[in-house]
Amino acid sequence: MCALGNAEWWKSTYSGGQVDCIEASGVSPGLVSIRDSKYPYASRLYFPTPAWRAFTQALRSGALARPGAEAELTAVRG
Repeated sequence: MCALGNAEWWKSTYSGGQVDCIEASGVSPGLVSIRDSKYPYASRLYFPTPAWRAFTQALRSGALARPGAEAELTAVRG
């Protein structure tokens, strides 16, 4: 695992250079770290690389609603 102080962070192309976004870093071959760009030294979230890839692919495919987008709510019966 690399030291986070030396980690290379990147922003989504969807951020458009805005300050209010998340940044990601591949801190090791099997782990992705996520941080808030407004508070880069605050707590971070860590995800296994396959889980992060599945999440970003679901966003790209439209399987998950983007913030601000109207999403239909489906009733769940239990």
